[in-house]
Amino acid sequence: MTDPQVASHYAYNDLYEAIVQALHHAGIPEDKVARKDIAAIDEFHVRGQEVSRELAIAAGIQPGMRILDAGCGLGGACRMLADEFGCDVTGVDITEDYIRSATLLSALTGLQHKTRFVHGSVLSLPFNDKSFDVVWTQHVQMNIADKKTFYAEMGRVLITGGRLAYYDILSHDHLPIQFPVPWAADENISFLITSGELHALLQQAGFHRIHTTNESAKGIAFFDNLFSRISKKGLPALGLHMLMGDTAMEKLRNLYSNLINGCIVLESGIYQL
Repeated sequence: MTDPQVASHYAYNDLYEAIVQALHHAGIPEDKVARKDIAAIDEFHVRGQEVSRELAIAAGIQPGMRILDAGCGLGGACRMLADEFGCDVTGVDITEDYIRSATLLSALTGLQHKTRFVHGSVLSLPFNDKSFDVVWTQHVQMNIADKKTFYAEMGRVLITGGRLAYYDILSHDHLPIQFPVPWAADENISFLITSGELHALLQQAGFHRIHTTNESAKGIAFFDNLFSRISKKGLPALGLHMLMGDTAMEKLRNLYSNLINGCIVLESGIYQL
């Protein structure tokens, strides 16, 4: 796996413009856009802002903390942490148009002074040692083969005593999964590990576990509600399907099936350096 392969999977030209157009069709003028208006698309992970708030509370996020979102996507979690928790938040992502769109969406919602976004690799974070109080990551490590470097980089940029907060998709006993899924069209850029393997990697990187939570049941309930709404009303003008192309529904249904069948699990966790 190389960074370009992953970036190519998520590539989307003129994403910001597509979001603004969808908002316009929904009757929301560009100068009146609030965070809630883009909530359906700005967090590219199962359960969106709801689970991000839960994770922030579990991690003990406090005003003034310096937070790095490693693999920030469109920056929705960064804006939530800045706006609702009063943090200084930096996002880094390998997909160039995600970073461009994240920057523009923060300006659109009036949060440009509380968030910043950097185009770069999570395997070589462009930040000094001990720059952050918390490193935050959601649905990122599935695309990373070199997880040892990934977590070592997190440890490098964290202060002593700093925390890692994650929300991830993990393998259950390395059972085969059905593709395509939102993070991969096939196994070439999918690198799932088990919860036990993740714990071992984090221990090797110098972290100790505070707690972990199995989030699978909540994820399944989320998809039950999502598919019920879609069957009644169709796809919304603004939503995560915009990020997944023509196979969006197939990817989402496969993710749901993999959860239902017990091939994968959703897990959140808080670790401390």
